[in-house]
Amino acid sequence: MKLGRKRDVPFKRGKIEIWAAAVIHAIGSINFLFDKSFEPYVTAEEICEYFGTKKSTVSSKARQIKDMLKMGYYDSDFSTQNMTENNPFNNMVMVDGLIVPLSSIPEDLQEMVKKERAEGRDIEFTTQQE
Repeated sequence: MKLGRKRDVPFKRGKIEIWAAAVIHAIGSINFLFDKSFEPYVTAEEICEYFGTKKSTVSSKARQIKDMLKMGYYDSDFSTQNMTENNPFNNMVMVDGLIVPLSSIPEDLQEMVKKERAEGRDIEFTTQQE
């Protein structure tokens, strides 16, 4: 969806194998694909070997993709289901501009936060009037 809104996508130029490897590299990197302690695990070299591409070229194109789509860790649009479910920020909420544990607010407000997040929105609270 995000690429459909872009006026100029770089994929129109260059080798498709490089861009395919770069897409996997970009999405994989924000989902800890290159970290041995996570499943699945693969190296950047293995991705490049599979596509017959050079690591430096793929890394450069992956950076372009991540910058263009503003991709980052725990990105709701590009994270795997496992990453979304295990996001450490799921147990945090913003109250008066401070990040606090979700468990520190009243249960009815905790439920409100969970409901909003289930619908793809986030919520924060202000307790003081200016």
